[in-house]
Amino acid sequence: MGQGLWLPVSKSFVVPPVELSINPLASCKTDVLVTEDPADVREESLLATHFETVDDLLSSFGPVRDCTQSNGGCSRNFKCVSERKIDSTGCMCPTGLRPMKDGSGCYDYSKGIDCSDGSNGGCEQLCLQQMIPLPQEPNESAIYMFCGCVEEYRLAPDGRSCLMLTDICEGPKCLRPEDRLNDTLFGEMLHGYENKTQKVNQGRVFQMSFRENNFIKDFPQLADGLLVIPLPVEEQCRGVLSEPRPDLQKLTGDVRYNEAMGYPMVQQWRVRSNLYKVKLSSISLSAGFANVLKILSPQSSREELHNVLHLYGSHYISEALYGSELTCTIRFPSKKVQQQLWLQYQKETTELGSKKELKSMPFITYLSGLLTAQMLSEDQLILGVEIHCEEKGRCPSSCHLCRRAGKEQVSPTPVLLEINRITPLYSLIHENATREALRSAFMSLYWCSGKGEVIEDWCRCDLTAFDDNGLPDCSPLPSPMFRLSPSMEPSSTVVALEWLDLQSPIGSKVSDYILHHKKVDEYTDTELYTGESLSLADDLLSGLGTSCVAAGRSHGETSENSLYSVIFKCLEPDSLYKFTLFAVDTHGRHSAQSSVTLRTACPLVDDSKAEEIADRIYTLYNGYTSGKEQQIAYNTLMEVSASMLLRVQHHYNSLYEKFGDFVWRSEDELGPRKAHLVLRRLEKVSGHCSGLLRSAHIQGRIDTMPYLICRSEDLRTSGFVWYNILKDNKVTCEEKMVPMPRNMYGDSKGR
Repeated sequence: MGQGLWLPVSKSFVVPPVELSINPLASCKTDVLVTEDPADVREESLLATHFETVDDLLSSFGPVRDCTQSNGGCSRNFKCVSERKIDSTGCMCPTGLRPMKDGSGCYDYSKGIDCSDGSNGGCEQLCLQQMIPLPQEPNESAIYMFCGCVEEYRLAPDGRSCLMLTDICEGPKCLRPEDRLNDTLFGEMLHGYENKTQKVNQGRVFQMSFRENNFIKDFPQLADGLLVIPLPVEEQCRGVLSEPRPDLQKLTGDVRYNEAMGYPMVQQWRVRSNLYKVKLSSISLSAGFANVLKILSPQSSREELHNVLHLYGSHYISEALYGSELTCTIRFPSKKVQQQLWLQYQKETTELGSKKELKSMPFITYLSGLLTAQMLSEDQLILGVEIHCEEKGRCPSSCHLCRRAGKEQVSPTPVLLEINRITPLYSLIHENATREALRSAFMSLYWCSGKGEVIEDWCRCDLTAFDDNGLPDCSPLPSPMFRLSPSMEPSSTVVALEWLDLQSPIGSKVSDYILHHKKVDEYTDTELYTGESLSLADDLLSGLGTSCVAAGRSHGETSENSLYSVIFKCLEPDSLYKFTLFAVDTHGRHSAQSSVTLRTACPLVDDSKAEEIADRIYTLYNGYTSGKEQQIAYNTLMEVSASMLLRVQHHYNSLYEKFGDFVWRSEDELGPRKAHLVLRRLEKVSGHCSGLLRSAHIQGRIDTMPYLICRSEDLRTSGFVWYNILKDNKVTCEEKMVPMPRNMYGDSKGR
């Protein structure tokens, strides 16, 4: 059995430490001690022997270490102590020091940090160690640990984070430390990302280390785990000008539309350079995030899980594009202005020779030059054109398309431009139940406002998430964005509007959309007159509504099933209309309203006929006007529309004003009463149309626009009106041609 000590009370056998260390079978003798309290064992052992203290008992077994050779096997700055002590291995820290977490040495915890604490000592990049002698004991030493930075970085004032030498900023305009994620190159890849707001979070998910020689040309050492790939030369410093398209921001709300000029247009000019594709090749969780994951469990409350998501985000960035970008948005007041400026640009920047070649001057540079010279010229074409530019990062001096004098940099620091791939944060949790708990909390926060649980494709709201009407309110309906159709400009009688479906994959279910339209300029109190109301599902898609309104989609957008469109075909010319839209869900709740206010185009006029009438009126007015001729002139002028009357007046004054103005001649020939009845009809024409109808030349044209008229194949359930889900309806669409008669206004008269 070996040597040992029997304890008569507990019938236990205590084995000397020496035997435990050399005899593998000795551990079997101590199994019975598992149920004993160590303090009771010590006291009982003393009672059974003649030793007065525990130290005397331990000393009887001999020294614990031989301190005469190699410091007794103690590492670094540990002191070797041969005497046996309770809970001592024989290696002790000098007075005032404590062991590092990994047990590799001793440090002064009141002055330094611990590089082995699992979080790199709180250092952003490097955690450095230095052995320094103790002032009171020159033969003993302490390990001093502090933060450092790799090349081309400098330690920040907080003593932990690092600043790039090229990005050091001092002064009141600089970002506060708490507003900066970090200054390490491509540092956003180490942080969380909130997919809903599309912003990088402050919470750091991955640990940053610089143990590997991760270098790339022209940049300082990169954090481990980052794979940086420069993009090919042909993709660098490329200027891309988008096609002109209607400015959707100007097609909603109170729309100012001029049919002679066309929709407001927008173009975008973008130059990207210094481009790098950055990927996470390996990951190592930060100490803070790792500690959070240790605390989380399947029993964690939803609030605790939401706090984690608020701090670290819902995802992390797996792949992103970094570089420099100059983006300029060009807004034109109308399609006509954009077309004229583009033709003028092509004419002035094209060299005529054996072949036509566009010079290197970009369109944006040409427009900027026109805007700069606007004060010195009388060029009215550039009026109303706006250019707004935004720069991300700094343009390298090698790119001629974006560099600006005095702001060039040979090798600027790339910034985050585009996120290509994200990964859910809960995928970092290995334990299935905890991962599912965090995933459920993320789904709740994303789809149910954090006030409910996702059940299949709907939200089960908490008892506290109900509105005043007793309806669940954790997944409210957003307001639809109602706008004019960008592919069909309004005419005098036809207006097409569209909106994106609000139906999300999870949450509230849209049952219907309700449209109101009313003519508002004939009523002093528009709120008392609600106009006509139409249901998209019950009136339009069912085919039971009026033939003057049809639901469908604009041509070429058949693949976009989430886009609804409505076309009004029987409107009055030169009239102000207000169109309103709101959604209704399956519980009967209404979304906020979205509206479009628009004046329809001017009435159609037959310019040739108007000129003929002007000639006839001149003939009737010329010389002595009998009562019969007076009546013929009066009847002729009263039979035409107000817009035609205005056009007749224009032609009369253009041709015969030297014989007297139309108003004066009418008063003279018809008499004040009849002249007043005729001329007051001109007041019905709006100021906008009054100006257009005085154009030098007006030509009629009919545009035939393709349009998809849609019908629902399903019958709506009668009774409970909010039961049906609009998205579940089967809809078939058929292409129809919609005539759009228009006036074409010109500056030159064509006869």
